[in-house]
Amino acid sequence: MKFLKRLINRVSRTIQIMILAGWHVNKYQNLRTWGVSSYISPSPHFIKHACIRRNGLEGSTYIETGTYMGDTTALLSRVAKRVISIEPEARLYQLARSRFKDSENIEIMNGTSEELFPTLIPKLRGDVSFWLDGHYSAGVTFQGVQDTPIIQELSEISKNLINLGKVVVMVDDIRCFDPTIEGFEDYPTRNYLVNWAKQNKLWWTIEHDIFIAKNQIVEN
Repeated sequence: MKFLKRLINRVSRTIQIMILAGWHVNKYQNLRTWGVSSYISPSPHFIKHACIRRNGLEGSTYIETGTYMGDTTALLSRVAKRVISIEPEARLYQLARSRFKDSENIEIMNGTSEELFPTLIPKLRGDVSFWLDGHYSAGVTFQGVQDTPIIQELSEISKNLINLGKVVVMVDDIRCFDPTIEGFEDYPTRNYLVNWAKQNKLWWTIEHDIFIAKNQIVEN
């Protein structure tokens, strides 16, 4: 029996090492591919995730639009008090519900942010981090009347800033915010985001294809 337990432990450790090694190989390959492309946007996911963790508010409520496969949702759940992720596409919603059914601090909502934000955002209190990534990205992702709901999302956030504590708003895919480029006609300009931040007295910056606005500079 002891020999069997030792064997199982060794096999388990070997599998863990192989998974970790595979992750590092994949990470290296992604970096190499990014370097070959002269580091143009978008950045590899693990770099974006590091950016989110650095700029987000640890222990805050996270609001995510665009759950997709739930990888960012899982990341947020490790640093958030609560994660509310919104996914309008029915199949992706069901996949996320199944993936996170045992996660106590994750709530997956089915619907568009345009439908849900007007009732969801006014209920929030305390520190809140927003990860706004609900843009249409082809494939299985949801396509609404417009390819991005960002204008409506930012409008609802503006109305409720007074009720919140520290706030960080992160908007993904800033490279798409040029309506003069074919395929991105539904996106506002980058200046729209900058002006929105200024009107709400928010400090702002751009890192790794992510627009970031804060109501105070937070050192994490």
